[in-house]
Amino acid sequence: MTPSRPKVVLLGGTGFVGSDLAASLRHDHEVVLLRSRDFGPGGYDVATGWMDVEALRGADAVVNLAGSGIAVRWTARAREEIRSSRADTTRLLVDTLRRAGIRPRVLVSMSGINRYAAHAEAPLDESAPLDDSTFLGGVCRDWEAPLADLPSPTRVVILRTGVVIGPGGALAKMLPVFRLGLGGRLGDGRQWMGWIGLHDLTRLIRRCLAPVGPSGVVNAVGPAPVTNAEFTAALGRALGRPAFLPAPAWALRLAMGRMADETLLASRRAVPGAAAGFGFAFHESADIAAALAAALRRS
Repeated sequence: MTPSRPKVVLLGGTGFVGSDLAASLRHDHEVVLLRSRDFGPGGYDVATGWMDVEALRGADAVVNLAGSGIAVRWTARAREEIRSSRADTTRLLVDTLRRAGIRPRVLVSMSGINRYAAHAEAPLDESAPLDDSTFLGGVCRDWEAPLADLPSPTRVVILRTGVVIGPGGALAKMLPVFRLGLGGRLGDGRQWMGWIGLHDLTRLIRRCLAPVGPSGVVNAVGPAPVTNAEFTAALGRALGRPAFLPAPAWALRLAMGRMADETLLASRRAVPGAAAGFGFAFHESADIAAALAAALRRS
């Protein structure tokens, strides 16, 4: 008799990260996707507080990747969508599991390195000071908070991610400008960027799903953070295009408002302290030039 494959439920499983993770997991897991704003089987709706509990029954693991994009101008409506798609979805998931008495072995939920206080130079591991006073810092706080209500024996892992480098996501938004030779550093370019290759992020999530895995907060970033100037220069070289047209901070603030200050211009030199502690080996996140070249080949 063929042994049954463990069931993993994914929220946000059709996005940039979720699609790569789902494809990897399908080799050795039963993968069930929970889709937002869907009242049918395998759906959930935050506005009405409904989630298909039957889709969760029998889950060995749950991975929560849900969250709308943040690379937009933060109107009041956009801010609410960013917050609700993360914090309210996580609260709905936790409440549904509790009410139904479903106890997955492990739950992995995303968050962001924006939870840490911005710092010009200091490396930020999982013990770094937090800052909930910013918009994204508060979103990350509210995103993570419901997970404290999950009863044992469920093991909870919170992945605070940086920029994910792969054929899509943030890189896809940058490529049109850089391919025209119009790219360049943002502001003075000295701000640090924590990043991770897409396949390394998928591998890290799978490591967290292992029978013996970490718990608590894990920085989902590689060991080689780069400054914005280093990143933009590497992207220009990878494309064979000049990248010497800087975008002044004032222009970014004029175009994007608060989003520019909290993401494009903020400096967070996040490092993978916990991942290093449990021996995770990064394959594509130690060299930004190599990671960009690999992502462009897959684009």
